[in-house]
Amino acid sequence: MSDDCFIGIDQGSSSTKALVLSVEGQVLFRTKKALLSPVRDGTRIEHDPLEILKTVRDVLREAVLSLQASGSTPRGIGLSCQRSSCLIWNEATGEPLSPVISWRDTRGLDIVRQRTSDAAIIFEATGLPPTPYYSASKFRWLKDNVAAARKGPIVFGTLSSFLTQRLADSHRAVIDHTNAARTQLMNIHTLDWDPKLLNLFGLSGIKLPEVRPTATPFGSLQTAAGELPLLACIGDQQAAMLGLGVLERGDGGINYGTGGFLMVNTGPELVPAKGLMASVHYSTQTERHYLLEGSVNAVGDALEWLRSRIHLFSDYEGLDDLCWQATTDVVAFIGLNGTGAPHWESDISSSLHGLTGASTSGDIIRGAVENIAFFMKDIAEETRAAGFEPGSFAISGGLSSLSYLTQIQSDILGKELLVGAEQEVSALGAALLAGLAQGVWSPEDIKRLAVPVETVAPRHNAGAEKRYRRWKELHRMTMTLDRI
Repeated sequence: MSDDCFIGIDQGSSSTKALVLSVEGQVLFRTKKALLSPVRDGTRIEHDPLEILKTVRDVLREAVLSLQASGSTPRGIGLSCQRSSCLIWNEATGEPLSPVISWRDTRGLDIVRQRTSDAAIIFEATGLPPTPYYSASKFRWLKDNVAAARKGPIVFGTLSSFLTQRLADSHRAVIDHTNAARTQLMNIHTLDWDPKLLNLFGLSGIKLPEVRPTATPFGSLQTAAGELPLLACIGDQQAAMLGLGVLERGDGGINYGTGGFLMVNTGPELVPAKGLMASVHYSTQTERHYLLEGSVNAVGDALEWLRSRIHLFSDYEGLDDLCWQATTDVVAFIGLNGTGAPHWESDISSSLHGLTGASTSGDIIRGAVENIAFFMKDIAEETRAAGFEPGSFAISGGLSSLSYLTQIQSDILGKELLVGAEQEVSALGAALLAGLAQGVWSPEDIKRLAVPVETVAPRHNAGAEKRYRRWKELHRMTMTLDRI
């Protein structure tokens, strides 16, 4: 019987995934459970916390059963979770008292706008600009609008904190540094809750989870194989960077998921930069590592919107061909869910330019795919201005399988893209962090395991460069028109 493996779980916006990773770095098993579509009402996006919890338990059970069938027992579990999504619950019983408010939900926009004059204070303490995507404004909305938030042993926390408490059957809520940071209430210098920020958002006196490092015990889970330790908890994008091997200062990575993220490793040094997010990468009891991060709020979401709402295509398998076959220079600016770094526009429209009588749905789809690459280009320009310009970027996520996206991204950045063998890098990173917590792998070991299976080299692409310039102007004009 072997116990040389770890289970990594990734709870995301559209699904929950798990994989089993051997100490040699081989994926032995994988499984996935889709979530029901979120409830949407204007700017509000909500999930059922118990449904999410069930999918996590389901993928864990399947992973454990697969190992039992092969005579193996895992050493432990790592959990990766979507960041900023949050709720309130009864800490004593674990009963949820609100839906999960998605990170994409912008109901707190007015709350954030009322604190525009405090932007410098917030950025200095958190490394983040004020936006409704983080939990603080959502917590304030819950406090003001949900009666249960004002009585009883209620805790305000992220989805990761709710899941760890329920999975470990604990009566105590805890949260790791990476997820705590995305509440916009943790001071990124002290790595603890900041009373000034709580007061600024009108949240003084609320109960928040206990803050812990990412690689530390979070309790034990009862499984068919007996008790298994939850060895690590981490934000999904930080986990993705672990899975990609973005572990040395100056390394860069891009993850294309529901949203998209470009990150550079700043090592043990916290490097705040205007327009970007200074983030904890991972932490132990004795070490802290940091990232500089930019986000694109609608990546997979943008394409799903074109498919299910605008009905421009029906099958994702044909998406690549549509992009490669496009013939007219349609430029698409997609403001769905607002813009992330470095622009931070929470309420902006989407626009098209360049439609002609010869244009087809494929031209619009190509414009939307290029919109993703162009947003990433803007982020890369800001990281370069902050002193970080990776020689290449490791990439991952479901849309990294689109050859058109990866080629246009490489062209517009002028950098090689390194495509890894594993697309589910957040689950992979969670498993790797669990092993790191037990001393099975060092950061150097993890980096050696991240071997790319394909390299996309940049080409001179005058057409893409022209469309990028037009896209920037279309972005500016969209903002202007929205103000009329």
